[in-house]
Amino acid sequence: MRSTKMLGWKKRNKSAAYEVTWVTDQLGVGHAPMSYPQLEAIRAEGVDAILNLCGEFCDLHDIETGAGFEVHYLPLADEEAPGLIELEKALEWLDEAIYLGKKVLIHCRHGIGRTGTVLNAYLLRRGLGHKMAGKALKKLKSKPANFVQWRTVRKYGKQSGQLRVREPSLEFKRLVDLSPFFNDYEEVVQRVEERAGKNGGGEACGLDHDQCCRTPVRVSLVEAVHISHRINTELTCEQRLSVIERAVETAQAERRAASAIGVDGENLEYCLSEVGAVCPLLRKRQCMLFEYRPIQCRAFGQDQSLDGELWSTLLTPALEKISSEIWFAYTGSMAGSLPLFSFPDVVSGKFMEMIFKLMMEQGLES
Repeated sequence: MRSTKMLGWKKRNKSAAYEVTWVTDQLGVGHAPMSYPQLEAIRAEGVDAILNLCGEFCDLHDIETGAGFEVHYLPLADEEAPGLIELEKALEWLDEAIYLGKKVLIHCRHGIGRTGTVLNAYLLRRGLGHKMAGKALKKLKSKPANFVQWRTVRKYGKQSGQLRVREPSLEFKRLVDLSPFFNDYEEVVQRVEERAGKNGGGEACGLDHDQCCRTPVRVSLVEAVHISHRINTELTCEQRLSVIERAVETAQAERRAASAIGVDGENLEYCLSEVGAVCPLLRKRQCMLFEYRPIQCRAFGQDQSLDGELWSTLLTPALEKISSEIWFAYTGSMAGSLPLFSFPDVVSGKFMEMIFKLMMEQGLES
């Protein structure tokens, strides 16, 4: 049943602005958005995900989801605090979202007590301690507002554990800004799209049909890192877990088929349809990340416009160059010959094992 307080929300506060109060570069707090312009303002500030604590607005989280945000809904009554189990689940979701590079907004109705309680607990989870967390909250209106909320924070502080993250990522001693490399890669993609358009384009796999989704796809390091980043930022937690599960199944089917016919896994040329496997990003015959699909998928069915000469003179050299630059940025070492990665392994994250193995072979594990 719809919340009566939310009915007609589109008619109220249409011109009201919304300003996120940023606690860190990725974590902000605020009040409940009460109009579509406010949701648009939140999006404009870079927010990708929302931790909604509003128990009184039982349909707001659905509206936020419909607006394109990833939402974790922890409904709390006004002036109440979450149970420790529910709080831990919410903080695990928050940890993962921030770890994956998303910007998250925490809100209750007014952005004060419930928001401050969860925020305070998160600061404790990150190891700040009560004193440092108190200093961080001092300048904010978002802080525990009553005895029940303060008691919950104290209880959580006694049992809070270390940060836990569900899936691996490229973690090295130095943080690397990947945006310049992604910009270079997107320029290559744009040239491919322009070349295909000039030669008639045709139907696109992943949108008009799914033929390429049943063909083995192998990608360079830059494409692997780029699609992994897009999986993390563009898909919800539930979607990511689903595609990872499907990716593992597809990769296993590939390896079983390769073993059965004695083909090296690095040189697969058979169709996935022969083993009943499809691309893990295929959903209802369309690519879940069509805008960010690999170049091999973009080139599928475009043989006349994207011929072998284009690959040899432009695409392969460009991808190898950008991949080598990424490797150097991460490791400070020249790459040599970098491998190609099976697309299901990229989606599942298993391609990381190959990267770490290569690093160890080159003495870069430390």
